[in-house]
Amino acid sequence: MSLILGALLACAAGLAGTVLCPDDSTRRSRLPLLAVFLLGGLAWHAPARAAEPLRGPTQVLDGGTVMVGSHRISLYGIAAPDADQTCSDAQDQPYPCGRASARALEDHIGGAAIACEPRGGATGGAVEAICRVGDEDLGAWMIGRGYAVPDRSRGLDYTKAAERAWGRHLGLWSGVFQDPTERRIRPADIVPAT
Repeated sequence: MSLILGALLACAAGLAGTVLCPDDSTRRSRLPLLAVFLLGGLAWHAPARAAEPLRGPTQVLDGGTVMVGSHRISLYGIAAPDADQTCSDAQDQPYPCGRASARALEDHIGGAAIACEPRGGATGGAVEAICRVGDEDLGAWMIGRGYAVPDRSRGLDYTKAAERAWGRHLGLWSGVFQDPTERRIRPADIVPAT
């Protein structure tokens, strides 16, 4: 489709050059004008380049956030416990589920290289991205092990992975926890109704 639009724009540029510069007595070349129209049209209709994957040394900040080089990355489509969040286990004993989630992600990545494909925008100073170790989606892995829950507002469907973790009582699902998607709403984020 872009090739067809480019050809149409080239024809339009040729027509515009003829209309705008009909007098050959000045012996000015129409080539610069045609080139401007053609390049402008092609640039306007060129397909948008996908954002380059972010790669580099990785540091886990919490169960849903990593640093890749100098970029703070939020795993797109998941909500993990905050680093300081506590939950209750099957015996109703509190444990630091936020640290457990971060540790699981860190152990799973190990020293492997990850590649993150930016999605959406940025939240809280972090770029949202789908990150992978090889072909494995880290968000799906975290949810499948019960260390995070799907963020249904993001459009990725991790429902089946969450249901398996829930059915097997893995991670957060082995006890009681506050839904990390609810913890994201802070009093400063609440806008009064008008």
